[in-house]
Amino acid sequence: MKNKKLSTSMTDSRFGGWGWSMIFYTMILYFFYAALTTDGMNLIPGAFAQAKGWDSNVLLSYATPAGILGLIGGFIFGRLVIKTKPRNMSGVTLIITGILYAVFGMAPSVTMYVVLLMLICFFASGFGTAACPAFIANWFPRKKGIALGWATMGAPLSSAAFVGGFSVMLEKLGVQKSFLFVGIAVVIIGIITFFWAKNEPEEVGCLPDNMAVDKNVKAEEPAAGDAYSLKNILKNKVTWLIIFGYGMLWMVLVGIISQLVPRMMSVGYSQPEAMRFMVITSLIAIPGSYIWGWLDSKFGTKIISVVFAVSYIVALVLMITAFNPVCVWIGCIFAGLGIGGLLNLLASMIISAFGREGFMPANSVIYPLASVIQKIAFVLVGSLLAISGGSYTLPYIVFIVIDIIGAVIIMFIPYKKEQ
Repeated sequence: MKNKKLSTSMTDSRFGGWGWSMIFYTMILYFFYAALTTDGMNLIPGAFAQAKGWDSNVLLSYATPAGILGLIGGFIFGRLVIKTKPRNMSGVTLIITGILYAVFGMAPSVTMYVVLLMLICFFASGFGTAACPAFIANWFPRKKGIALGWATMGAPLSSAAFVGGFSVMLEKLGVQKSFLFVGIAVVIIGIITFFWAKNEPEEVGCLPDNMAVDKNVKAEEPAAGDAYSLKNILKNKVTWLIIFGYGMLWMVLVGIISQLVPRMMSVGYSQPEAMRFMVITSLIAIPGSYIWGWLDSKFGTKIISVVFAVSYIVALVLMITAFNPVCVWIGCIFAGLGIGGLLNLLASMIISAFGREGFMPANSVIYPLASVIQKIAFVLVGSLLAISGGSYTLPYIVFIVIDIIGAVIIMFIPYKKEQ
């Protein structure tokens, strides 16, 4: 699989044979990470409740501590991937996660259900939040925006396809066989990883980004000593600007998407109608990933991140006036496009700030801490809804303020657009 022609543009998708192979591979990783840790929770509690007679609300509540353990895993694996390299990290954690998922469907008690769910979220972070973006950073340090735009389509594809497909499997095959089937599929991907994935393009005689080295651009100087040590990364002001800036934008995104169905129902839409809005929003996220990636590569990560923040202010204003069908549809478009953009821009900014060499150690710190800020959305929405008596106007106004603060913080990040 050789590259026939080098790319000459930052915005084209001429990644070469091996480049496209790696994008497709990372797309699969994003798909399974979203499916196993997030999207599947739409069905898992109810499936176990029906099969075992357990309380689905209690089962759902355990997703929170499992998610927290996943954040811890993101930090641990993010540090380990520096030494193990992305391929080994991805292959091993895929196999372990697949085995755990296959066993998950046989959980004999609520206790084992909780233990297995937490272990799944923990090990899935190895390929989902540590190895996956590391592959992109190694292969596409300059064209990271457009590459991430394609790769992260896997996450909304999971929302659109996995939930429906897994629902049919649960109905036709039952809990045990359904989880076994998905688990085996993940293990197979893990095994194939050792033959398919390549840590760096140089391993197969390719150039990063499938682009010739620009001799007019000064090469990045090797980092001295422990420049990317945990201590130095935490001392770097850029680290905290990215964490708080993108963490706040992420909080706003989660605050809108996680409450989209209840919001629609609060203004008079039926549950099926509200779910339809959610499905459409998820589908819009698929081209949204590419659009934000293209804009990132064309105009630069920093300015497009600010544009992203503005787009969500528009979405929030439209959601406040959700009684108007036109506003609802336009709001769903803006919200859906954003789903496919935030993780692109976050990873892209880390690569821009720390370079190909520093991405993995920096990402191991920034991603988990930004995730912590993101998760404040659930507590904040609940508290503000209690204060407002169930009205979403107050939470949305607060999110507009948070969005503006996040955008202002991002504007202070030192940034030079890739050429």
